[in-house]
Amino acid sequence: MHGILVGMSLNTELAAGEAHLLWCPAPAVNPGERHVQLDRMLRRALAPYVGQAAADLQFGREPRGRPFLLGVGAELSFSLSDTVGGSVVAVARGLRVGVDLERLDREPPVLRLARRYFDPLEAAALAALPDELQARAFLHAWTAKEAACKATGSGLQDRLHRWCFEIDPSSADPQLRCAPPEAGDPAAWSLRRLSPAPGYTAVVAAAGTIHALHMAELPRDPG
Repeated sequence: MHGILVGMSLNTELAAGEAHLLWCPAPAVNPGERHVQLDRMLRRALAPYVGQAAADLQFGREPRGRPFLLGVGAELSFSLSDTVGGSVVAVARGLRVGVDLERLDREPPVLRLARRYFDPLEAAALAALPDELQARAFLHAWTAKEAACKATGSGLQDRLHRWCFEIDPSSADPQLRCAPPEAGDPAAWSLRRLSPAPGYTAVVAAAGTIHALHMAELPRDPG
């Protein structure tokens, strides 16, 4: 189920199996300042869920780099994705969640990248599409793969081709065909596609059932 809410009217007392997607528009900044801006935005997004001041949050990392909050228990998980013009933070309780965000106006070398990073059947399906649909279908598959890798915490190296999806240029939820061993049962996964803003696509992935998924825009930083 997709619910779309405006502003921070989200109930931060997340129920088990519930996920939130927070969209944060971002003006262009100098590359050296982007990390500081993202850290500040992530803290503002997560603080209401744990009842702590943003400045007091402490983070750790799993062996392959997946971040987590220290001192709040494993039930609450989050994932961050950033691209030109905005960022998203997925937050869930009782689910290991992953998210990826892409701009739809990107024009990557889709067939070359698919041959390198996709399953051969995916690459062949992409090549069979009309030229004008290939970039959209590639970005849809890519966001699904990255979100799933973030949910497991495996990282992307040697993993993107192990996640196999139906190649689809539409805005439908990703359809998972096969997954790497660390994913467990592919049938147990939930993958949801949303558009947090015009011109963007995002996928939220979780190794379990997402009972409810709501989206809201994070208020701008008053500072």
